[in-house]
Amino acid sequence: MTTSTAKTNKYSATNYLLYLLSKRDYSEQELRQKLKQKEYDIADIDSAIEKAQTNQWQSDERFCTAFIRYRSMQGIGPRRLKQELKLKGVKDWLINQELENAEVDWFELAEQIFEKKRSLVWDLKAKQKMWRFMVSRGFYNDHFSHLMDLDYSSDEYE
Repeated sequence: MTTSTAKTNKYSATNYLLYLLSKRDYSEQELRQKLKQKEYDIADIDSAIEKAQTNQWQSDERFCTAFIRYRSMQGIGPRRLKQELKLKGVKDWLINQELENAEVDWFELAEQIFEKKRSLVWDLKAKQKMWRFMVSRGFYNDHFSHLMDLDYSSDEYE
């Protein structure tokens, strides 16, 4: 009888990985972290991920596309998406490629978010607050800076 310091798991690494992927897409790095938390051997983790990628069960490209679509519908801009995807272990070249191929009009999205959040009183303090909000949402300055200069006190905006 051998004693092992590793926790014995009820399911194989591949089965656990399939269970995770049945719920939603994950990046490769996220799957590695989840499998490590369950204390699977590194060799088992590598084998499970390789099998998943070979069988097209897991794809960082597909994950990146779905993530960009989902988060942009929540009003998140490209700068913040890039940062969030990097934290999830997606490679820079893939992030840039998928952001470029995304069917999102970042200017239109920024305008929608801007109009939804803009306060009725449009003074310097409101402009500063709005600028910080838009940047925190992940939009680049050129996506919304033209909206900052408009005069919202005129009749057409009431």
